[in-house]
Amino acid sequence: MLLGWGYRGAAATGTLLLALAAGFVAGILTGTPITFGERLLVAALVGGVVSIALTPLYVSRPRSVPTVLSATWRQVGIACLVLIALAAAGVATAPAVSTTLVSGAVLAVSLPAWYGLCRRRNRPERVLVVGDEPTLIKSSILSLPVSPLGFLSPVLTERSIEMSYPDGSASDRSSGDEQVLRTDGGVPADGRINHLELIVGTDRLGGLSGLERTIREHDVDTVALAFAHGDREECFGVLRTCREQGVDALVHESLADRVLADEAAGDALVRVDLRPWPWYGRLAKRAFDLIFATVGLAVLTPLILFAAVAVKLDSPGPVLYNQIRTSTLGGTFTLSKFRSMGTDAESDGARLSDEDAGGVDPRVTSVGRVLRRTHLDEIPQLFSILSGEMSVVGPRPERPEIDREIEADGIDWSKRWFVKPGLTGIAQINDVTGFEPAKKLEYDLEYVRRQSLLLDVELVAYQIWSVVVDVVDLLSERLTKDGDEESSSS
Repeated sequence: MLLGWGYRGAAATGTLLLALAAGFVAGILTGTPITFGERLLVAALVGGVVSIALTPLYVSRPRSVPTVLSATWRQVGIACLVLIALAAAGVATAPAVSTTLVSGAVLAVSLPAWYGLCRRRNRPERVLVVGDEPTLIKSSILSLPVSPLGFLSPVLTERSIEMSYPDGSASDRSSGDEQVLRTDGGVPADGRINHLELIVGTDRLGGLSGLERTIREHDVDTVALAFAHGDREECFGVLRTCREQGVDALVHESLADRVLADEAAGDALVRVDLRPWPWYGRLAKRAFDLIFATVGLAVLTPLILFAAVAVKLDSPGPVLYNQIRTSTLGGTFTLSKFRSMGTDAESDGARLSDEDAGGVDPRVTSVGRVLRRTHLDEIPQLFSILSGEMSVVGPRPERPEIDREIEADGIDWSKRWFVKPGLTGIAQINDVTGFEPAKKLEYDLEYVRRQSLLLDVELVAYQIWSVVVDVVDLLSERLTKDGDEESSSS
């Protein structure tokens, strides 16, 4: 894998050559300009403008695929706008608009492919260990196939060292007040080192807050996590950073049940499957999400207006109800629904609705009961799908408070955080709710294993049919009730 100036050089050189080729080929395909010399001049201008516009992509190391795609498409769009402006200004060598558009289309595909080719690797080369437990940090360092660049950790207190080495074999007290940590290598001549600076001959490079900076400065390609607990804030915060920065992640085997684990990567390390699906699968899924959400909002506009008016007239309070839900890798986002309860429904804290267990939730309003039965309360989530916070199909996002309660029962709930949350999924079409978390997790992990565009279409079709059936049942019940009332009154 290319890193540092090697990656920068490869990215810049490849961009220039691809832009030159795209400009020349686009000129042939569009028939403008006519002569060979003119086509060379146009290709040179396209290559120069695109190379300058793509400068933000010439970083020390590649980022994640979504980041590369979005950044590349944005910068190629800027370059095309510049070229069109030059043509409008009458610059002689500026390409025709048709040539610019064809060039942009070619580069939108070829440049991300080139950046992806540059980032391919077979094994970790520059590894950073990140954790908060000295014993696990030491075990991770010894398990790595290469010597790590260093480790990041909070300040390791004397108490944490004593707790980690209860037999005293790795800690000792000097003649003064200094607490020291003996290591398996790199010990200075006097045989003693400060435990804050070195573990197993590996330097401490700073605290956890410096992770992104350290990844950039040291061209890290793999991060090994050595946390005592797989908590949402620190452990999964590191995993989110790894995913955003496009680096691989390993975890100590003690955390294997908390993550989507792939293959073993050492005696005590396993590789984390940060992106369970290939890039083309994620791209197809995102395209499906955008099409579904856009068409859905357009078709459902009358129902959206009707639901908003009904909620407002039924009970005092806002039309929409906003909740904090868990997103990818333990992050959070704001999920919106049409309000179906009173404004003080959760004044005593978040809890699952009794309706999910087949009961009656007294907090639900009369209009809210209809909205829930017909699933109209879920429509505002289409905006979350458009923004990329949710997908049409995926594990249903839960509130962080409920997440903690489920995890406290010993269920590896965090494994479902490795894919984007969805509007529906296998658990939903099987009517499995948060009252059966183990079964719900099983269905969610089944979706992770089986995911495909065809499966998404099948699940959405089934969900739409289920909604239609619920609406028909509701109307039938209403008509039957009205008929009974008329009969009794007569």
